[in-house]
Amino acid sequence: MNARLVGKLVTHLSAAPQSSTVEIYAPSLRSLPEGSLLVMATLPVVDWNDCLLQDLRILSKRTAHNVYAAMVMIDPFACWQDVAQFLKEAGINGLINFPPASLIERSSTGVPVDSGQELELRRLEWFAQLEFKILFAAGHRSEFAAAERRLGSHLDGIIHLPEEALKLSIGKEMKLVGLNDQEPSVPTFALLDGTSAMRKT
Repeated sequence: MNARLVGKLVTHLSAAPQSSTVEIYAPSLRSLPEGSLLVMATLPVVDWNDCLLQDLRILSKRTAHNVYAAMVMIDPFACWQDVAQFLKEAGINGLINFPPASLIERSSTGVPVDSGQELELRRLEWFAQLEFKILFAAGHRSEFAAAERRLGSHLDGIIHLPEEALKLSIGKEMKLVGLNDQEPSVPTFALLDGTSAMRKT
């Protein structure tokens, strides 16, 4: 994956993604009311991982090198071995912690809970050992370094999802914007409109 790739968040998988397109596959977004804001994806209104598993059971085998399945990594009830098997059977060899724990788990004062990110990273490391490619979704830039350090060569990129992105309306496709960031050693994207600090990929 490189900074020239086009990225998008999708609720449906097309027959075959273009080789230059990175797709985050989040079928649970289809379950939310039309016109919902992305913040709804961080609330316990949909069983995020179950929606993905239901879709994986009916997907035909495909080669999906640039597709990353969106999963809630802090799900206490998921059977991760089953998830890995269904992903492989569907031909999807990438995943992302989307939405990230830092936007889901908050203390009573609204501060992110660090234990959620640690659990996310441990589960992503487990998937990486099974040769899955990883995108890391981060609510805050301070999380970038830990993801790079822990996930190493399995990390294909970072999706910065700041709180202002949660005000975006959910669509069938949501474009990712490449960040002009020199700090991470991997491509960095955000679900935001282009500004002077960003450039569209």
